[in-house]
Amino acid sequence: MEEREERGGAVRVGMIWGGIGGVVGFLVSLPGSLVGIVVAGFFGFSCGRRAAVAGRRAGSLSGLIGGAVAAPGYMLGSAIGALLAARLIGAAEIATTLSDMLGTRVSADEAWIYFLFSLVLSAILEAVILVSVSSAAGAWASRE
Repeated sequence: MEEREERGGAVRVGMIWGGIGGVVGFLVSLPGSLVGIVVAGFFGFSCGRRAAVAGRRAGSLSGLIGGAVAAPGYMLGSAIGALLAARLIGAAEIATTLSDMLGTRVSADEAWIYFLFSLVLSAILEAVILVSVSSAAGAWASRE
């Protein structure tokens, strides 16, 4: 019974921070996905410290659980924010920018496919960074 309560603390913190992360991820990814990747580290640090305090298990395990529960919410908000920003810019403008950078012609459809691929890569990086920093922050919080 105590084991469920211990996990419940980290899971509860992860669920709360996942909801907050959806909003934060949306807002910080409006300028671009790179900002969302950077903020994922800071967000994971805050989530991991709070999960370590809420759970009675080892701090790194509580941070890992809290970060793993919060990551999907953050990734979803971040992806929606980046998609909204890209739709406001337009596929034609993205294609023009890519064509200038690469020195070759890129159509609007190809640019949109490249953008979606970069969005998936960004979400994976955000999840890895958030969960690993959350776990490290949980371990650090338990040391203090």
